[in-house]
Amino acid sequence: MENYLIKLLKMKELILKKIIFRKRLSLSIFITCIILMWAGLLVLLYYQFNDNINSLNFTLFLIFFVCVLFSTMGIYMSKFFKAYITTVNKLSDKEASIFVEQGRSRPFAEQWLPSFIIFQHKVKFFKLLNQPEYQFSEIKSIQFKRFNFTKSRQDCRITIQLFDGRKHHYNVNGNLNQRTYLKNEAMTYNRDIIIDDRCA
Repeated sequence: MENYLIKLLKMKELILKKIIFRKRLSLSIFITCIILMWAGLLVLLYYQFNDNINSLNFTLFLIFFVCVLFSTMGIYMSKFFKAYITTVNKLSDKEASIFVEQGRSRPFAEQWLPSFIIFQHKVKFFKLLNQPEYQFSEIKSIQFKRFNFTKSRQDCRITIQLFDGRKHHYNVNGNLNQRTYLKNEAMTYNRDIIIDDRCA
């Protein structure tokens, strides 16, 4: 029993380690790009003020806009990874074990950063700008539909309809294991939920 608990504890530590590694790698590359862009902007500003080159105005504005855009994306990316870490820390031992097991069937890019995580009777979706979560008890229906208008592996569109009528759409990897897992968990916590799997 003690060895089993240690194994589960190490499993959660493994998940966090993998996510933190990807966070550091992604943010390091991103921050390096941002620093280089801001440095380039400062160099152009220097030459403009010293040589009075008016033709650089549009270029300066464009680079400044890109710098602000990338800096903003960096902030959202940091929050994105923080949401993963916070969620993983809330996983029970069983949920952490399922996370690792499900990871074996996901593409490499999503092995440790899945499109959604199920925990504490709810599902949480991960997008760069926001990470909404829904209790299964508030979901009226879940629809899976093949999404062919993408070159990425996120080829399945999930539509979540709540009892208040609102609908939310998410593109995820549509492999059978992930769909089955979400459907089974949804039915476990909400027997009345309507499942419409058009990817099957």
